[in-house]
Amino acid sequence: MVLEFLRPAGGVFAETVASFAMRLFRKRPLPVEIPPDVLAGIKAGILICTSPRSGSNHLAGLMAAAGLGNPLEWFGGRRVLELPNYPRDPRAQVLRALTDGRSTSGVYAVKLFASQFSQVAKTVDLPASLPGLRYVRLTRRDLLGQAISWTRARQTGRFRSTETSRQAPRYDGAAIAESLEKIALENLAWDIWLAKNGLPFLSLIYEEILEAPRANLEKIAYLADAKIAFEPTSVPNSGLEIQRDTINAEWRERFLSQYSDTSRFLASNRRIRVFR
Repeated sequence: MVLEFLRPAGGVFAETVASFAMRLFRKRPLPVEIPPDVLAGIKAGILICTSPRSGSNHLAGLMAAAGLGNPLEWFGGRRVLELPNYPRDPRAQVLRALTDGRSTSGVYAVKLFASQFSQVAKTVDLPASLPGLRYVRLTRRDLLGQAISWTRARQTGRFRSTETSRQAPRYDGAAIAESLEKIALENLAWDIWLAKNGLPFLSLIYEEILEAPRANLEKIAYLADAKIAFEPTSVPNSGLEIQRDTINAEWRERFLSQYSDTSRFLASNRRIRVFR
């Protein structure tokens, strides 16, 4: 009723006033109250801000093996699909992230896509709910390779090398183009959010993690004021294998022959909605 009263009749000015009123009266999400016994076991938290197929599964496996938390998609995503009894309520998911996502070192970790954050933020102030939070910004240099990987994984249902494909992959240039745009928008959303909130973060690149896993784990450990569990002479292992093969290379070649045009910017004719 208040909003309707503030909505003048007709015109751009009317819509502007109504929009301002709606923002003014919009209820801000509240943080989750964490039980004292859960807080007592927490030393630090790590939020991995990333996008699909950025190498986040590989990093998650490395961090879990190193005792630096268990950074899974605790908010929606695969937890909901894989665990029948996993809670749908983001408030309950916070508690699962702080407990199941925690290593014996006291460090917990969360892997989060911008689209997932957008959904959770409708009901929960997530950063305020996660104690001792540090930020890691994980990206992948090869964006086209990332888009090809995401398109293929969505077709086959195989997001990790330990999983079995549901069906054979097939080339789809339009799907790759859409994946590329969505990944770019995910990255942009994180970059803007971190910048406008003045949040310090550790920047990690997937390709560099592949080349020097221990060095990158040491950076995360320093960020969390913790120590990695690997012995000095041991080689960190995520338990996963690289899935890229000749199919990915073939798709890249076909996509570039179909879409490459340096004379102008190419964009889809439809609006891509990443955060629904």
